[in-house]
Amino acid sequence: MSIETKEQALPVMQVGGEVPTPPEPAAASHARGWILPGLTLVAGRAIGALWTRYFQAEPPAGTSAPTTARERGVALPGPLAERAGIRTAPATAESVVPTIDVLGHVEFDSARVADVGGRLEGRVVAVHVELGDRVEPGDPIVSIEGPDLGEAVAELLEARAELAAASAHAQRQTALRREQLTTATEHEAATAEHAALEARVRGAEQRLGALGIAPGSIDAATRGRALPRTVTRRAPIAGEVVERHVHLGAVVDPTEPLVRIADLSAVWILLSLFERDLGRVRVEDRVEVLREVSPGLVFHGVVEHVGAVVDAETRTADVRVAVENVERRLRPGQFVHAVLHVGGEARHDAILLPETAVSQIQGAPSVFVRIAPDRYDARPLELGPAHGARIEVRRGLAVGDEVVLE
Repeated sequence: MSIETKEQALPVMQVGGEVPTPPEPAAASHARGWILPGLTLVAGRAIGALWTRYFQAEPPAGTSAPTTARERGVALPGPLAERAGIRTAPATAESVVPTIDVLGHVEFDSARVADVGGRLEGRVVAVHVELGDRVEPGDPIVSIEGPDLGEAVAELLEARAELAAASAHAQRQTALRREQLTTATEHEAATAEHAALEARVRGAEQRLGALGIAPGSIDAATRGRALPRTVTRRAPIAGEVVERHVHLGAVVDPTEPLVRIADLSAVWILLSLFERDLGRVRVEDRVEVLREVSPGLVFHGVVEHVGAVVDAETRTADVRVAVENVERRLRPGQFVHAVLHVGGEARHDAILLPETAVSQIQGAPSVFVRIAPDRYDARPLELGPAHGARIEVRRGLAVGDEVVLE
């Protein structure tokens, strides 16, 4: 039987048994009228749409369910299947290394980042680095002058002077005590005063140290030879200046970070894993990282930490991967694609299908299988993890089944 169109006659697809002879019921004729044009416009996924909209309908009352390959599924003559672009291939088993494909992004290694702040309120009188400069520990970064520095120096000078007087007084009291020319109370008071002033001097020295004044500068200040007017903040680590938030003449706050230095020879990759995969990942699992801008370049790393908290909205947790980056090809903020090798799972044989071959039919993942030269049947599947653009089939297919790929 055929349906005539203005251009040409198209063969009708058959659903179970022989094609009925005309006249055909109006409802069936109408249904087939919209099935055929759609099938000639799209590829194999059109079968899934047709199955759910027409071929999965309940059998007419009084008829029995199909029992043979000829009666099951969708009948599609060869020429029409060719026009629809349907392509099949036999299912084969492959040796699978358990992996998880996941997206992530590059972050600084927090142990290799240092923020250089002002430590005191004041005005910037010199900036010694530019964005992108390479620095070593101790290199000058920024110089600041402010009232806090003068107050700290004055406090130290005063404490040192009082300590010198207290030290001399304590020594005299000790000598007099040996000659029993002073009381024990007076001797103890002199000793306590000396100890208190020693503590005050140490506190003043530590305050200057916290402001960035070197010990040599402190000693020079106490001798009155040179009172520092500025404090120079220096690089605490070797690395690259990746952020600079200061300029000459700027007024800075003690809590503001002025310059960020980062050692980019090693970085972190933060992967967002769905909660269903978290239990499969272990610390020290191997990871291959590919940049989206150059997928042929592979970086190797290991899992350092598996997140303990799942985000309530995305249902994912971060997995931290440490990667060597000596050539600086990975940059913080970049998006990457990673293949995580699951060390706790053994290699096994499995059927892998392209994800594009799997359709949702009545809420279940399914594929279409060619069960006869011109007939296709839907097959529900139990799926396993994805492996790149393919997905593992745990149940529902056998090796050799002709699967519709597109």
